Amino acid sequence: MSIDLDKIGTILRTHREAAGITLDEVSNVLCLRKSLIQAIESGKWELLPHEVYVRSYLKEYSIFLKIYNDIEAELSNKNDEIEEDVETSQKVNEKPVKVLHKTTFMNIPRKALVYPVIVLILAGFYFVEKMSRGYVPMPASKIESTSNITTKSKSFSENTVNIENQEPATSEGKKLMITCKERTWISVVIDDVEKKEFMLNAHEMIVLNAKDRFDLLIGNAGGVKLILDGKDTEFTGKSGEVKRIKLS
Repeated sequence: MSIDLDKIGTILRTHREAAGITLDEVSNVLCLRKSLIQAIESGKWELLPHEVYVRSYLKEYSIFLKIYNDIEAELSNKNDEIEEDVETSQKVNEKPVKVLHKTTFMNIPRKALVYPVIVLILAGFYFVEKMSRGYVPMPASKIESTSNITTKSKSFSENTVNIENQEPATSEGKKLMITCKERTWISVVIDDVEKKEFMLNAHEMIVLNAKDRFDLLIGNAGGVKLILDGKDTEFTGKSGEVKRIKLS
């Protein structure tokens, strides 16, 4: 990983404890599970999602603690650029190797070409079949238990999935429909009490119910559309951009 999470996590934990702020308070403000915050402070990459989300968490956390300027340099990709420059310089300084035998395409035995071609063809058929069924593997660790989620078919498209929380909608409550154009991760806090997290693929949809409000953290703002009580919220963003929105 290009981020020194051990160093940044220690800085965040030290400032939080010095300010007398609890993990529960950070969890409520950032809309993140307490376990994720503990993993960040402990530098445990294996308990965290993709690096692009972790960078966003670190930025929001440091801004909340008012120390973003202290870790901004750590979040940059300067280390990656330095490593690339070192590799390039090493290649330039390498001594040329004398070629004893020139290998051409015509010199390669036919059997050596047949097997890779067969493997590529079989892999292509497998990939096309899975995509046609709308199947994209997703780690179970990225999503909370689906025991509280019901799945129903809907005519949105062949691969559309409608997921609803079990709380029945009422005439006085709020109904939020989230449709996905691109794969995205979503964290939502319902009525400032219930937290849910989802990893949705393209053409999937979820419907959530609340009494008053929704507080969402969206990992790919350019890949979703939000419809509240039947009206388009006109929420927009760039592909891969992490954005937060509160709806009531």
